[in-house]
Amino acid sequence: MARESYNDLVYELGDLAREHLAEAKNPPRTMENVFAAEDHVLAIRQEIEAIEAELNEADAQHQDFLAQQEAEQDEQNAIIKKWRAAVAGVEVRSRDLKKKLSSLKAAFRYQKVSLKRQEERHRDLELREGHDPKKIALSKENLKKARLHIMREQRHVEELEWEFNQVLTPRPGQPGAQGILAHKRILEMEDEAEEKEFEHKERMKEIDAALAAKDEELKAAEEELDGCIFDLGEECYSERIAHPQLNALYPRLDKAG
Repeated sequence: MARESYNDLVYELGDLAREHLAEAKNPPRTMENVFAAEDHVLAIRQEIEAIEAELNEADAQHQDFLAQQEAEQDEQNAIIKKWRAAVAGVEVRSRDLKKKLSSLKAAFRYQKVSLKRQEERHRDLELREGHDPKKIALSKENLKKARLHIMREQRHVEELEWEFNQVLTPRPGQPGAQGILAHKRILEMEDEAEEKEFEHKERMKEIDAALAAKDEELKAAEEELDGCIFDLGEECYSERIAHPQLNALYPRLDKAG
């Protein structure tokens, strides 16, 4: 018969002690450490549940947005169909502008994310390299250039948006104005969908990263709990704390040890 593992038996003893001695009048000294470790594990699990709920809520909101868009698209397309001739006059020009605008906005979104990360890196640098004024100054100058670039790109977006709106703003009393405005709304909705999709993906990345970090934290907390249970088992064994559920393990531990 294979010899029993001392460590496994000590852990089993600690686990039994946690179950049967927690309410004892004079529990083992290390029991408090087990309680604290359990509370820590529970707190992290609750944080994980909250993050998972946030993830589900964000996904549900995005699905609601898509459903609302689909319903509105049906309404607007019905209007466009009714005024097809009027829409045909602005469709090619507006689609070309929309394509340019979408490309510009997509680049602008990524530039804003890049700027945010650059700002975070600069804050970290100020903390880590506060002793090096030249390095801080260079980072600050690069950050200033990035912000100016963002401002210029934002003006480009605004200028193209103005041109887009001019093309799709009917003259007072213009025949088929309803169709042109419906076509404009469809293009705006496409833009909104692109923006929302980008925001949704970025939010999912943030939540996934938070979950991954919490999973690592939980793993460490569970290992700490296991260590506390092991310490409890060792205390019980060293002091031969008497209890019907524990007593049978002591002879087995003597042999394993």
